[in-house]
Amino acid sequence: MYWIKRIIWNRILQHLVFWSIALYILLENFKTSSIIVPVDMIYTMIFGVFLIIAVYINLLILIPRFFHKGRYIIYFISLAIFLALITYLYQIWFDVIVDKLFGGFYLISYFDYWDTLKYFAILVGITSLLHFSKSWFLYQESETKLAQTQKEKIEAELDALKSQINPHFLFNSLNSIYSLVLKKSDKAPEALIKLSDTMRYIIYESNHELVDLQKEIEFIRNYIELQQLRMSNKDKLEFLVKGKIKKQKIAPLLLIPIIENGFKYGIKGETEASFVSILINVNEHHIKLHTSNNLGIVDKVERDKSKGTGLDNLKKRLELIYPDHHHLIINSTNDKFIVDLNIDL
Repeated sequence: MYWIKRIIWNRILQHLVFWSIALYILLENFKTSSIIVPVDMIYTMIFGVFLIIAVYINLLILIPRFFHKGRYIIYFISLAIFLALITYLYQIWFDVIVDKLFGGFYLISYFDYWDTLKYFAILVGITSLLHFSKSWFLYQESETKLAQTQKEKIEAELDALKSQINPHFLFNSLNSIYSLVLKKSDKAPEALIKLSDTMRYIIYESNHELVDLQKEIEFIRNYIELQQLRMSNKDKLEFLVKGKIKKQKIAPLLLIPIIENGFKYGIKGETEASFVSILINVNEHHIKLHTSNNLGIVDKVERDKSKGTGLDNLKKRLELIYPDHHHLIINSTNDKFIVDLNIDL
């Protein structure tokens, strides 16, 4: 199949086929009787030579030099002058030179100046349209290939960013369970089950471009319940979902870095005023996430480990998935960290 396509798109073959058909049509049109005789072939050959010259000067010189550079008026003026000139040269050729070259034949021009000019103009017009049509198809093909390449590049970047999320998420969750194990808490087995549910979602659902918003929020709910297992009684947690969740879709694992950030830098600090507030507002085509948390104490080692993930990762994914359809605001005060994310679904 590939070699057939190569033959079809071979430029030399295309031109040979075109001129074979065009000259045969001219020969049938120029013949003086029911059969083709040598004088008909000679006349068609001479006429065809001038046609070929006219066509290729247009295709190889006038169009690239003027039309493709946007100088359309100059192109059409130049083409008109050129066609008038080559028609005149054709008439001179027949009146002065042909009889000397083909003395054994009685050759006269079948057409006057204006009829010949029409022939040249029509064939030059047809070949120009074919040229522009082919250029358009090649352009469309290149645009399709470019779009596919860009899509593959974006998908590769998203996969790379998601691969950062999963270990980061797992690392933080395992830290939570580890702290429960150290305390010999009865909540540790329950925490493992919650972790299993969240990891199942990450493995089996996050490979899709979009997931049901309902599943994403359930995933968030499981994550929050997992974090609650390590919270003390003095820690305050608010989680609220408003609006009707129907068939909305969202990119997977997009909201969790913000929520995870609140637990990591808020509750983790073990201050007297530890709190995390998570509010999700949903309508048919829009979702708003608002989080706020206290600024707890996070050691430099852990901060360096998470460098390159979290909110920086989120910003990159938002730019790739929802360009011009999201708004992210991050505010930080001396004792509070606030994030607002709006997404047009």
